[in-house]
Amino acid sequence: MKPPSGGSDRQKQRVIMLSLVSNTCLVIIKILVGLATGLVSIIAEAVHSANDLLTSIIAFFGVKKSSEPPDESHQFGHGKVEVITGTIESMFILGLGIYIIYEGISGFFAEKPHEFIEIGIAVMLFSGIVNLFISSYMIKRGRELRSIGVEVDGEHLRADVITSFGVAAALIIMKFTGWHWLDPAAAIIIGLWILQIFVRLIKKLMFQNLDAALDENELKKIRDIIDSIPEIKSYHRIRTRQGGSTVFIDMHIKVDPQLTVETSHEVTRNIEKLLGEAFGDVNVLIHVEPFSPEKLP
Repeated sequence: MKPPSGGSDRQKQRVIMLSLVSNTCLVIIKILVGLATGLVSIIAEAVHSANDLLTSIIAFFGVKKSSEPPDESHQFGHGKVEVITGTIESMFILGLGIYIIYEGISGFFAEKPHEFIEIGIAVMLFSGIVNLFISSYMIKRGRELRSIGVEVDGEHLRADVITSFGVAAALIIMKFTGWHWLDPAAAIIIGLWILQIFVRLIKKLMFQNLDAALDENELKKIRDIIDSIPEIKSYHRIRTRQGGSTVFIDMHIKVDPQLTVETSHEVTRNIEKLLGEAFGDVNVLIHVEPFSPEKLP
């Protein structure tokens, strides 16, 4: 069973659109301020936000494509498109981290005048606050909608929060101490932070791409649902995986051999209904067997 997911698909697209709008505004502001101040840390942040904008566009089309219904060539749906676009996003994150570290190292050897530092501080604080709210919302909604694409995009924005506040702190210290080396040092720290985000995200994407089972908490949820149905005498071979936002579950259940085919079918429909309520977008396959106390699995 796979219940209609049009509503959740539209919700995912709206969340990504929020990221697109905010990133577009922040990119323009940071580029202008970075060029005006000559601060490499702000220019690095502008590049970071431009990267966020590009990956949000990729995520938007990934979420849109993954919501397409199954067809003859893709009978299990297009959910893994989100994994593919998430992997592409991660590659951009990797390249961004390396580039910003390079710019930071170069900044130690460049003699550039720094002007309007106060404006740079204000912009970084504003950017951090905006992205704190948007990234928290995206990560929360991504997990609720079981969308790896939305969650990855939210995690990407979360990096902006840390780096924006970090740059603001470095600029404040630099303003009062005259330690100009803090500007490129902040850029290098931003790059290293971005690289650790890449490592964390690629692990999560590989986990889903390799059809790993759901975690123990979710498996317990499945077992609790099965245990709540009195007609099921025993069960075994529960197998799970996730493709995009769709959860795939198959299992073998044992029922009283005296039950009619119609009653057994109603039992499976009840399982599908309860799993759909618990996990949202699910694809369930159930094999029914006659119960025999002498042949417990």
